[in-house]
Amino acid sequence: MFEHHVGIDISKLHIDVSVEMKGKVKHRQFANSQKGFEALLEWCEKFGIRDAHFCMEATGAFWLAPATFLAERSLAVSVVNPSCVKRFAQRELKRTKTDKVDAGIIARFCRAMVPALWQPLPPECPTLQQLVRRVYDLTKMRQQERNRYSSQSLDGVSLESVKRMLKFIEQEIDKLKRQIEKLLRKHPALQKQRELLLSIPGTGPDTAHVVMAEVPCIEMFHSAKQLVAYAGMAPKEIRSGHSMHGRTRISKTGRSRLRSALYLPTVTSKKYNPVIQAFCARLLANKKAPMKVVGAAMRKLLHIVYGVLKSGKPFCADLAGT
Repeated sequence: MFEHHVGIDISKLHIDVSVEMKGKVKHRQFANSQKGFEALLEWCEKFGIRDAHFCMEATGAFWLAPATFLAERSLAVSVVNPSCVKRFAQRELKRTKTDKVDAGIIARFCRAMVPALWQPLPPECPTLQQLVRRVYDLTKMRQQERNRYSSQSLDGVSLESVKRMLKFIEQEIDKLKRQIEKLLRKHPALQKQRELLLSIPGTGPDTAHVVMAEVPCIEMFHSAKQLVAYAGMAPKEIRSGHSMHGRTRISKTGRSRLRSALYLPTVTSKKYNPVIQAFCARLLANKKAPMKVVGAAMRKLLHIVYGVLKSGKPFCADLAGT
C-alpha cells in the first residue's frame, strides 16, 4: 500500500495536482512541461510526499509526457480511463467540475480503486501508433473527398480543388506507409507480430498494422475476453426486473479504431477463414440475425488474434477452432 495518493488533472498547458495529507488536501498547479514536472517533484519533496502513487486520466495525448517523466524516475504512476473517474465522481454526487476538484477526485479514485501501474512502451511502439493513426485519419479524409467528387454537385473550380486534395492525400498515405515499412524492418519483434497476424486468413497488412498500433503489448491482457472488452466489443445486456428488456448490443466502450479495422476483415473471413466460416454457419443455423453474427465473428477474430500473438505461433485452424 502507498502512503500518499496524488491525483493529477491534465490540460494542454497545465497540470493540477491534489494530495491528501493528515486530513488536509494540498493543491498546486504546474506547467505541463519538463520544468513543470520537475517543480512537481520539488513540491512533493518539500511537503514530504513520499511513497506516492500518482494517478491521471488518459486525456488525449497530453498525459503521455508527465506519465513518462514519472515512470522514468521509477515512481508509481497509473493512467486510467476517464470514464472510470467520471463514474466515481457520480458516485460521490459531485456537482462542481473544476480542474482543482477533478484532481481531488482522481486522488480519491486512486486510493479507493488502486489502479494498475503504467509502464512506458518501447519507443518504436508509440511511433508505430502515431504513423498508423495518421494513415487511419487520412483514409477517412480521402473517403470524404471521394464522396464529394462523386456527388456531381460541384462546379469546375471546386471539383479541381477536390482532385488536388485527393492527390495530396494519396501521396501522404503512401509516404506514411513507407515509413511504417521502414520502422518494421528496423525492429524484428514488430515484423514478427505482423507475420503472425498475416497468417490469419482474411487479415491484410493494413488490418495488422492497426491491431499492432492499438494493441502494442499483448501481455497486458490475461485473456481473450479482456482484449474483446478493451476493443469495446463485449456484449452489453440491458435487463432489469420484469419491464426492462432492451436489445443486447456491443458496448462500444473501447478502441473504436480497432473495431473499425476489424469489420471488413471479418466479412472477408466469413469466406476464407475456415474457423470463422464454420462459426458463422453455426450461428445462422441457430436463427441468429445477420448483423449479430458479424458482431460475434468480430469477437471470434479477436480471440484468434489474441491466440497467435500470445502464443507466438502462426494461425492453425485446428487450434483456433477449440
